[in-house]
Parts: sequence; structure tokens; C-alpha cells
Amino acid sequence: MNIKIFRLMLCVLLSLSVMLLSGCERIRDMGVTDEMVKPPDTMPTLKVGVIRHSDYIDFAQGAELARQQINAAGGVLGKQLEFVVKVETTDTVAQTAIDFAEMGDVVGIIGPLFSSHAVKVGPVATIPVLAGATGKDVTETGDFIFIVGASNALQAELMANFAVDALGAKTAGIIWQNQDVYSGGFVEEFSANFMTLGGSVVAKEVYEPGDTMFDAQLERIKAVTPDVLFLASFPPEVPLIMEQARAMGITSTFIGSDGWDVAPFHTMITDKSLLTDSYYCSNFHRTQAVEFVSAFEAMFPETSAGGVAAGGYDAVRLLAQGIENAQSTDPVAVRDAIANIMDYDGATIISHFRANDNGQKRESNNSAVVVRGEDRTVYPYGN
Repeated sequence: MNIKIFRLMLCVLLSLSVMLLSGCERIRDMGVTDEMVKPPDTMPTLKVGVIRHSDYIDFAQGAELARQQINAAGGVLGKQLEFVVKVETTDTVAQTAIDFAEMGDVVGIIGPLFSSHAVKVGPVATIPVLAGATGKDVTETGDFIFIVGASNALQAELMANFAVDALGAKTAGIIWQNQDVYSGGFVEEFSANFMTLGGSVVAKEVYEPGDTMFDAQLERIKAVTPDVLFLASFPPEVPLIMEQARAMGITSTFIGSDGWDVAPFHTMITDKSLLTDSYYCSNFHRTQAVEFVSAFEAMFPETSAGGVAAGGYDAVRLLAQGIENAQSTDPVAVRDAIANIMDYDGATIISHFRANDNGQKRESNNSAVVVRGEDRTVYPYGN
């Protein structure tokens, strides 16, 4: 071989070696391991069913953030989490849960979000279900279903106390969605607590899903001038009710449930003055979950992090922790391991899972807080 060509080739090889070594060094500096850079399709996976609501996507987005973080840290039992996603609908949600279980390799279910759907999943669930629903009766419907948020019984009690103690309310009007498990449970609990504290519920009005005009209900509300108007529901109806109430001259203080803590609620309210001196209940502290908020809004810049997103995030992390603690994917072992988780600290904080009458620990003991609507900060009341 010509000596000049040989020397040239040697220089090229040495240069490439330096570049490759420098590149590897930069990867290590970023904390990326060989395992993390392995192509995902060559890694073993654990499948997780996700029941995703088509409108309130922040629950599924929170779940996706958790999945990616867990996988980047090495996965669960040395395997990467893989989502199998199906849409949450009233008519199919129970069959969806059955389908996930019958797949045989799905280790748990994240969702559904609505309590009216979760009570259909509970009776048929045979693998762990971590629902975004907060209806107080959800966990009584089956042995495998958990709720990751504060139950609406706890939230309603807090809001009744807040209305009387902090707002000085003596009368309340209530509007909620007809025949909805979540809304109905909130109204029942709030009314009972408010009256026990000496308050009077002067109007109870319902609407049907999809309603856009609320003149009749609001006329009756206006006639009795309640101190607070409790809107125990969610968008798109609640923002419309608030707008139409103010347009009619109703000056009652708006208070609400954690149905307000879903991203579309805040984006649908174009007139932010509607949220001035309004309050709702949640189990999510934006100011105490800075790392979660930062990571979530970096991944989904079009969505503001709220309690529903936090619920999706925590649901995945709780399932992963349960599997790790059980060192198994056996449904009963994982369910029991989740039930025994103590002092969980994620996007929210859960001290433990409270036992129901049948001995299954499924409902989260998750503290509720009052949130000020105008700036979404925790109001200094209660917890």
C-alpha cells in the first residue's frame, strides 16, 4: 500500500475515534445509559390499558408523562410500560374494561375519568383499575377499583364548611347535571353538610347533558338570591351557566367542585372576570407540585396542568409502584400492594388508601383544598 494513503487512512480513523469517544462522553454527561438508548422495540414491555376521554385529554396526558418518566428510569420490573388506549364512552366503557382483562397481558387500567362510567367498570373489573373519578360510591362497586383523587364526599364537606365559615353564606343555590353520579353525589353531600351547619338550600336545579341555555333554572335562582351558587359539575355547561348567570344580574358567589380543575374549564372562560372571587375544590396544589407542573407543561405546552392531569400522572405511578412492591403482575397481588401504599408523594399526596366496609382498601385518603378560581392558587382554608 502507498505509504501516503496509509497515513491518510490512519489520520481519518483516529479522527473518527476521537469524535465517537467525545459523543459517548456527552451522552454520559447527560445521564443517558446504554439501557435508555436501546431501541424501544427491542425491550420487553408491560401493557397498561388507558380509558381516554375524548374531551378531557389532560388525564391521559398526565398518564403519558408518568409513562415516559418511568420508562426513562428503567421501567417496571425491568420492562417498559406500553399503553393500549381506548376511548371512554358511556355505552362501551364496561366492555372496554372486560376487553383489557381478557387480553391476558394487560396489567392494569388507568381511567375512566367520569364517575358515571367508573361505576360501570367496578363490577366487571378483574385487574387493578385506577380511576380519575371521585364519586364516593365508585369504590364500592368492585374489589379492583381505586380512586386517586379526594372523594366528592370529602370535597363537598370542605366546600360546605368553607361557604359558611369563610364566605359567611347562609343560603345556597345549586345547579347540577341530571342523573350524573358525580354531580348527584356532590349535591347530596354538600346539601347535608351545609344544612347541618345552619345553612339553607333555597334552590336546586338540574340540566341535561349538552344543554346550552339555562334561562329557566337561572330565573328561579335569581328569584331567591342565594349567597352562593354551587355548580357541581364540569365544562362545557358550567362556564356557560356562569356567563349567563352574570348576564342576568345574579351576584351570588360561584363555588364548585373538582370538575372545574380540568384544562378545558379555564380555556372556555374567555371573560376571566367570571372567576373573580370564585372558589372550587381540588386535591392538587399547583404551587406545591412545581416539578410536575414544569414537566407537564413542557411536554404539553398547549395544556395547563391541573388536578385532572395530576390524577392521570399519579394513577400510572401508583400502578407501577404496586407492581414493583408486589414483584409480580398477578392482579390480586398488585391490587393488595396498591392498597397498602402509604405516604405516596407524586403530583398529589396520598397518605393511604382507606378501607371500605368489605375490607378492601381502595379509596384514597387524599386531602382536599379550596382553590381560588381567578389565579388557581390554594386558598388558606382547611388543609
